[in-house]
Amino acid sequence: MQKFKFSMREKLSLVLALIIFISLFISSSMTYHEQKMSSSTIKTYFGFLDPLLSHISINYGGQIHSASKDGLTNFTQFFVRKLAHFSSYFLLGLGLFAGLKRFFLNKVYAFIFIWPVTISLAVFDEYHQYLTGDRTPSVHDVVLDSIGALCGILLFLIYRLFIEKICEKKQ
Repeated sequence: MQKFKFSMREKLSLVLALIIFISLFISSSMTYHEQKMSSSTIKTYFGFLDPLLSHISINYGGQIHSASKDGLTNFTQFFVRKLAHFSSYFLLGLGLFAGLKRFFLNKVYAFIFIWPVTISLAVFDEYHQYLTGDRTPSVHDVVLDSIGALCGILLFLIYRLFIEKICEKKQ
């Protein structure tokens, strides 16, 4: 029986997933006030979003969020927070799938295992927030996290299919 060895890409993917998970754990350990961005920070780093965000509204958790309702600074902070949820779980799902897919007989089994693992991590993260003072866990955040992980996994699968088709054409 051959000894299983991770490739360099798989190792890097798993390290990415681990870094994301650790940063999520640290972030959910912080209170809302410790994470709150000042208006000057938002203007400095996210001011480029102002033209886009000033014209949109988002229905999230049964509430409408918009620049006209919340104020541009608060809406930008809301948008950046939700984007962070999506993108961190996008990278977590991508990293776990890219790093662990060879453990499974096929990609469908890998998907059936890895996506629920990322959902479980999102639930754990929201529970961890519940234990932190001044934080409110949200089912809507778990759904957003799950969609982010799903998109990361699906993007990886689409990329691999595209690469496989290119390799077939060359042969």
